[in-house]
Amino acid sequence: MSRELDRVLDAERAIMRDGRRGVLVTLLRTSGSTYRRAGARAVLADGAVACGLVSGGCIERDLAERMHEWLADFTPRVVTYDSTSDADLVFGSGLGCRGTLELLVEPFDAAHPPAIDAFRRNGREPVVWTTRLGERELLVEVIEPPRALAIFGNGPDVAPLVAFAQQLGWDATRFAAAARDVDVHAFDAAVVMTHNFLHDVELLELLLPSPVRYVGILGPKRRREELLAHVSDAARAHADRLRGPIGLDLGAETPEEIALSIVAEVQAVLHGRDARALQERRAPIHEPEAACP
Repeated sequence: MSRELDRVLDAERAIMRDGRRGVLVTLLRTSGSTYRRAGARAVLADGAVACGLVSGGCIERDLAERMHEWLADFTPRVVTYDSTSDADLVFGSGLGCRGTLELLVEPFDAAHPPAIDAFRRNGREPVVWTTRLGERELLVEVIEPPRALAIFGNGPDVAPLVAFAQQLGWDATRFAAAARDVDVHAFDAAVVMTHNFLHDVELLELLLPSPVRYVGILGPKRRREELLAHVSDAARAHADRLRGPIGLDLGAETPEEIALSIVAEVQAVLHGRDARALQERRAPIHEPEAACP
């Protein structure tokens, strides 16, 4: 979520730079079924949402309509949206999600910036950020750095993958071929698509024993097995980490479709999900499966 936070910060800073006033909305707590998790943010300005979402778009219009009253007294407050009753579908906000959202509302201008405006990223390390809520409560967040993806290859199928990853806010770094001096510790995931057998062997020697959480390679199963037969015993000991053919089974053929299947698999692995249809889950989408009997 860190790149989303960057966009929110850029939006609120632009509002202050223009001499305007706005409202920063932070999702503090949720219960039941909700679209976003705690820590999601939205920026309101000029009677509309300037950036971000704290729901699936269900309450943003109401937030924008109420921002004028919040700007009038310019006092931070906590507001609650409750959609757990049947009456909410007709008389309330109409969320229909059967959940409750608790939100921190912070009016701001250049003279009174929101607390999160002081946040500055610290390289590749997670940052613990604390926001005081009144006298007794604190919102404590662990803000993770953007996902770091290494892509090894120089073919026409690489560009869509780079573009797709960057659109998701990942730090995508492209390497033309095998690179012995690459610091693999800096990456969460690595995709090998050089279309060169010897380069791929060299890269697998580097990547398989590494702490990189996702290692995937382009090509059929037979090529995967041939590659593993040519790596050292030390690298082959980690063969179960290699995902190949890379990507999810989405019926992909074009470079863009292949990029979609690769990014989807990387996303699932890094979040510890099995990539099945959401309708097959027994637990709410943001909760571990074990949370539901």
